[in-house]
Amino acid sequence: MVAKKSLGLAALAAGGAIAAGYRRRKAVRPGPAEWFAVTVDCDPGELSGENRPDALGRLAEHHEVRITPAPGGRGTEIAVHAADGKAREQVRALKQFLETGEVLRVEGQPEGHRTVLGRAAIPVSRQLMRRGVR
Repeated sequence: MVAKKSLGLAALAAGGAIAAGYRRRKAVRPGPAEWFAVTVDCDPGELSGENRPDALGRLAEHHEVRITPAPGGRGTEIAVHAADGKAREQVRALKQFLETGEVLRVEGQPEGHRTVLGRAAIPVSRQLMRRGVR
């Protein structure tokens, strides 16, 4: 009986040590480096030096930017480190500008006048949006 108790305590201690070690290892590991990358259909030489676009220069002032040839000879990869929402928008706008020569912007659309049925449906649609469509 004493052997069973000591065996059970040893197993419990070993399990606790493994769990504690796992917690320690997990806490020490640094988070993954967050890069936001897009592939642009142009030569990497066009994006470096004096002839680089102003938008790329402004982005590089505030963020770490990496410009490399895309895999398979598919253009150039522009990657921005620790990109927040605004930096992601700037990278997407830069991609649009490099590939089409212009940046498309979506203006807000007016709602117009709602009918009685449309006004009654607003609370229901908001509730469905919160829950999600199933």
